[in-house]
Amino acid sequence: MTKNPKVLVGSPVYSNKKYISPYWIEKVKDLSYPNYDILVIDNSKPSEKFGHIFEKRGIKVKYSPSFDDPFRRLFEARKMLNHAVIEGGYDYFLSIEQDVIVPEQITELLMKHQVPIVGAPYIISAHTNEQRRMVDFIISASKLDKVYDIIDGVTVNEWYLADEIKNKGLLQVKSCSLGCTLVKTEVLKKIPVRFNNEVKRADDSYFFQDCSDAGIPVYLDTDLLWHIDHIKRLGGEIPVGKEIKLIKEKKLEVIINGESKHF
Repeated sequence: MTKNPKVLVGSPVYSNKKYISPYWIEKVKDLSYPNYDILVIDNSKPSEKFGHIFEKRGIKVKYSPSFDDPFRRLFEARKMLNHAVIEGGYDYFLSIEQDVIVPEQITELLMKHQVPIVGAPYIISAHTNEQRRMVDFIISASKLDKVYDIIDGVTVNEWYLADEIKNKGLLQVKSCSLGCTLVKTEVLKKIPVRFNNEVKRADDSYFFQDCSDAGIPVYLDTDLLWHIDHIKRLGGEIPVGKEIKLIKEKKLEVIINGESKHF
């Protein structure tokens, strides 16, 4: 592999997360890694397409087929991204979802581990303390027998909390979502995106389930906790403009086990 492997940075995007898109664009275009392209797939409803926001900033946009089912639209978007990675001759896919804000060195920080799949943890920026404590979709590798119940959302107790994984180095996990995850192209060639019309799950839950079945290990760089921002609007409790201002000024407070943290 070359000194600077070729990376495609990408994500499905949709209009409900338009509020954070300008900031996401700014951060993704400023990544320090020297050999990468950006592609987003607009999977919004036909009447709500907004890919022009990205195109105006020089980011390539494709549009997924229109379906009423949001899970089907997301599936089509993921399939298009994977196809672009494989057919474009990329060595890696760096998935940075539309509401995830990363440091400029994120590619190098993840790539240094030289593993098939490695993600960065982040906290759900919700506005209740219990939700703030939970690291988003990081499923413990020690509880594999219960993973299918976890995917169906039976309990949050099988997910790691922030204080359980802080500064644990490189940790093998069952799942780490595709919010901020670096995947070798060889994995995407083995694990196709799939969709089940009967069981409505996010595409990444199937992806990590299939990786586990195929014996492909998944890792998490726990040293990156607090370096990744997951910006969710829950109930509109913080006005959009103020929320982004707080993020930029590192003033968005998060409570972890009674201890105040700031993004």
